[in-house]
Amino acid sequence: MTRLVEAGKVKPIIDRTYPLAQIQSAFEYSNAGHTVGKVVIEMPN
Repeated sequence: MTRLVEAGKVKPIIDRTYPLAQIQSAFEYSNAGHTVGKVVIEMPN
């Protein structure tokens, strides 16, 4: 899968990005059924 993404043959669609501290909001948004792509949770370094 990594090779396909790097080759530009697969492009992930990201709807929204949330920091880990807002995971509840991300979960609620995802469950509302209005997402167009993936909901991403950003992890701290």
